[in-house]
Amino acid sequence: MKKLIVIAAALFATSTTFAQQKVGHLNSVEIMQALPEYKLMSDAVEKKKGEYAAMMQNMYGEYEKKTKDLQQNGPSMPQVMQESKMQELKDLEKRMNDFEQKAQAELQDYAQKAAKPLQDKYMKGVKDVAKELGYDYIFDVAANGVVYYPETGTNVTQAVKTKIGATAAPPVSPKAGAPVKK
Repeated sequence: MKKLIVIAAALFATSTTFAQQKVGHLNSVEIMQALPEYKLMSDAVEKKKGEYAAMMQNMYGEYEKKTKDLQQNGPSMPQVMQESKMQELKDLEKRMNDFEQKAQAELQDYAQKAAKPLQDKYMKGVKDVAKELGYDYIFDVAANGVVYYPETGTNVTQAVKTKIGATAAPPVSPKAGAPVKK
């Protein structure tokens, strides 16, 4: 019986302590997109993506050319020449697949490295705002970690944006005129 009373008292003390904690929420996507450096980072990633796409397009062009040549001239070629051309196509297909996989991995790595300084700045801003304003917890509504938050809760998005100098307007989607969420 004593154990039950001690457990009940501990639960009551814990719930009372939690009720006194200050909780806020923010939108990390909005904050990151408002950073002046975000557009530069995004443009650099898109440029790199375009470079890889151009290389891949060249490989596709070469593949189409060789396929067309084999289709047109294959029947008149000696068997050994046909087999050689078919092997060239298979080798090119493999190179294309390998390149595509490697390019995707490199692009992902490049994007992560380019975003790291922005993420570090964002995290420092969140921590500074939380300490300055006395928040125990701040939830990110853009990270799908919180399904519900009260409308009366404290939104600290603007405080973090101000803290880290994020002043740019978020990109606008062409369809709805609403901020783009990634």
